[in-house]
Amino acid sequence: MKKYLIILTVLLSCAVEAVANDDYWLIQSKQTSQNLSSCEFTDTLNGWIAGDSGLIINTRNNGLSWETQFTGITNNIIELFFLNGNIGYALAWVLDATPPNYYGTKIITTKNGGQNWSVTMFPDSNVFLNTVFFRDSLNGYLAGSGGKLYYTSDGGAEWLLAPIDSGMDFGFPVNKISFYDENYGIGVGGAIDIAGVVWKSTNGGRSWRTIVVGPEPINDFLFLDKNNAIGVGGDFEYGSSQINSYNMGANWLYEEFQVFGIANTISYRTPQEGWISLGIVDSFLVTTNGGQKWDLTGTPQQSNIYDIAFSSSRNGWAVGNNGVILKYNSELVGIADDINSVNPNNFILHQNYPNPFNPKTVINYELQGTGNAKLKVFDVLGNEVAELVNEKQNAGSYSVEFDGSGFASGIYFYKLTAGEFSETKRMVLLK
Repeated sequence: MKKYLIILTVLLSCAVEAVANDDYWLIQSKQTSQNLSSCEFTDTLNGWIAGDSGLIINTRNNGLSWETQFTGITNNIIELFFLNGNIGYALAWVLDATPPNYYGTKIITTKNGGQNWSVTMFPDSNVFLNTVFFRDSLNGYLAGSGGKLYYTSDGGAEWLLAPIDSGMDFGFPVNKISFYDENYGIGVGGAIDIAGVVWKSTNGGRSWRTIVVGPEPINDFLFLDKNNAIGVGGDFEYGSSQINSYNMGANWLYEEFQVFGIANTISYRTPQEGWISLGIVDSFLVTTNGGQKWDLTGTPQQSNIYDIAFSSSRNGWAVGNNGVILKYNSELVGIADDINSVNPNNFILHQNYPNPFNPKTVINYELQGTGNAKLKVFDVLGNEVAELVNEKQNAGSYSVEFDGSGFASGIYFYKLTAGEFSETKRMVLLK
């Protein structure tokens, strides 16, 4: 399996740009070459992006211009959180401490939108915090390594360790924490090849109960409403996965997306349209029907994206390695506030399964009406290597098998054309 992962990484780096989803996300002017890990927008105008070496940049005009803010640290920023346009927090790990310092986590705080940042060391040494969340200016939460969750009721002057009242303290790291209201909160995390874990609190984070939800860690989640929540994660061997709860986090359903890569963040633009970034894989997962189905689509210029944030249905941002900043193309929602106005979901080309595959895979697609349909396969140079369908077909759902027995390992593209509809997706053959 390790050999296949190495091969796949090389193949993905060779993917052509033609299938990148430039329609939906637009490359912005580069502000830095540092890797960017987190972005926060409190409204359509004001936003912050953080990354390596203590970098935080800020815009106050919806990305027309950016300014670098002095944070006072040189450590890589793990997470960024803004309560409003003034109050913000960021976390950075200390991994190279020299006396009298110690290993642990720096918390940097601003009360004036980042014009000034103050730096403190978290008092519990050797704890590496992954996530910060504040409900208001006084009540906040921190969580990270060792399955430790902390709360404050005085704006961070004192942090208290919350007990795990189920007696099942697994000690796995917490990757994300958030609260729906003053009582109900969720944390997610876990360990690769061991367990995905959810922490649930119903008393404002003063205590937590743990729930094992699957075999792989969960990296991010969001509340769709009080009853419904979705989380994403995975590992390199089995790919990305999701968890869903429909009863306030009491029970969770675990499901694999059947795509390579680890889902690291999830954000919804509208109740129907959501986006998941896959990190080292230059792709998004996108849903246009509220999460009933997710499709794989390429990122512009094969970007590796690690965070996505929507401040409104018309304003979205994504950031990643090598200083890449993407902005959601608001022109797509000028007529109807839905991605389906550009790419109707009654013409659908699904991601092949399995993917990667050896030697056979299945491609499913759906047609809106009767007409000539063509489904062809191309190599990375754009040469047609197989014609799977070329005939008149009625409206409906279709399934076609592609046999790669006679083809070399590598990346291939399959393209469906039906009337004015045309879409291309990528698949990987591994032998």
